[in-house]
Amino acid sequence: MDESEFMAGLDELDQLSRGDYHKPLQTVFTELPTADAAERLERLIGVTLKAPFAEPEDLLVPSLYSHAYRGWTLDEKRFALPSALSTWQYRTLEGLSREPENAGRFPTVLDLARDAHFERGFFGYLARSLQKYICGDPEIRQVIENSLKEGKAAGFDVRLLTPQQLVQGGGLALGSYLVTHIQILGLVGAPVIAGLVLLLYTIGVDAFCAWVKDSAAKER
Repeated sequence: MDESEFMAGLDELDQLSRGDYHKPLQTVFTELPTADAAERLERLIGVTLKAPFAEPEDLLVPSLYSHAYRGWTLDEKRFALPSALSTWQYRTLEGLSREPENAGRFPTVLDLARDAHFERGFFGYLARSLQKYICGDPEIRQVIENSLKEGKAAGFDVRLLTPQQLVQGGGLALGSYLVTHIQILGLVGAPVIAGLVLLLYTIGVDAFCAWVKDSAAKER
């Protein structure tokens, strides 16, 4: 991943934030508590995974659940379209459906999408795949934590960072490292990489791992 791809990924998330929350992504981070801003970022990452197979719908009032002004209704017919089969989203969902923890659960990509259903559900499947590496691999975890510490030592405040500053603060380097060391991230698009890096810079590894563990427990 190069700088232009990383920046394009951040820009796509920003455009989605403007559409779904009527605010730039940076404003979301400056106006909301960290945990709430992180939840919206997680959902936006999920939107990028779901978008080719969903129909966006503007809402007159924000959703009570997601606080978004736009919903994304799954359109199952799109999973049969050749154009959908060629997307990075389809390849990613296909990869997630074949993860060991999902073995036998989802005969098709559509089955996984039905189970995920909501935008944060899509993010949840990705996060549970990532946690094996981010939380369970000591070497990868250490690299991430070192990157976050270096950013803090340099005085970076993620709530005030411009995309360019995030790149310069080690975000691009961390994103590139994760792509080369976590298999599923070799399938995803730039918005997922950029969003994941921003999320880790925002809440840290411990909070990410705690969220994944908690979400997995709720599904049992």
